[in-house]
Amino acid sequence: MNKKLKIGIDINETLRAKWLQFDRFYVTEFGEEGVPEEPYVYDFFKHYKWEDRKEVVNILKEDAPEDINPKFYQVDEKTGEAQADPFLFKKEEHELTAKEVYNKFMYEDFLFEIYGSAPIMYKNMDVDLKKFFKKYSNHVDFFILSKENWFSIPPTLFFLSKCNLRFKNYKFCESNVEMWEDVDVLITTDPELLTNIPENKGVVKLKRPYNQDIENDFDLLHINDLIENKEFQKIINYEKKDKKDE
Repeated sequence: MNKKLKIGIDINETLRAKWLQFDRFYVTEFGEEGVPEEPYVYDFFKHYKWEDRKEVVNILKEDAPEDINPKFYQVDEKTGEAQADPFLFKKEEHELTAKEVYNKFMYEDFLFEIYGSAPIMYKNMDVDLKKFFKKYSNHVDFFILSKENWFSIPPTLFFLSKCNLRFKNYKFCESNVEMWEDVDVLITTDPELLTNIPENKGVVKLKRPYNQDIENDFDLLHINDLIENKEFQKIINYEKKDKKDE
């Protein structure tokens, strides 16, 4: 019996439209000035505008009174502050580097919006993934992979729960090197993964504006383009076995 090929499917810009959600909330928070001329990029920190800035933080006073009337906790819509704030907090000014501003935006202020509530790449993608899995699951062990950190894993799990997936293997990685560990072939749009392929590994490129100059045997847009792809079937030694493969 031939050993099944292990194929990894990268989440970002393959299943999850992360850039679309990022760009939307970047404009909401910082305006359009910092958006690159060709906005569909993979490295958000490199291509979008980030600047050092100062931030005022409320620090709870040690001697804050405990008997403030509850009505004073109501926040004023214009100022964003409550009448009780001057009695409860002291203000401190913190200086943030551009990288800290980026991290705060990505992993605090808009963490769930970018990683959890991002849309799927295209309408009915979940249906196509079901067809893809059903057709090739007798020939391939599939892995859903993504570079994530301590903060982004929970909202990513929420995103995956909305996709109605049938896959059994999921792995969150800390680096691109780790993305290759359990797979023979990787389906991705990531330029770094497409240009740094370990020996005896393969890659299937799904084309995006930021990887169009990278050569690959595949010139496809989405996962559904692989369902009847003859070159992909050669890679996995596909042979129709029963009605489940149709």
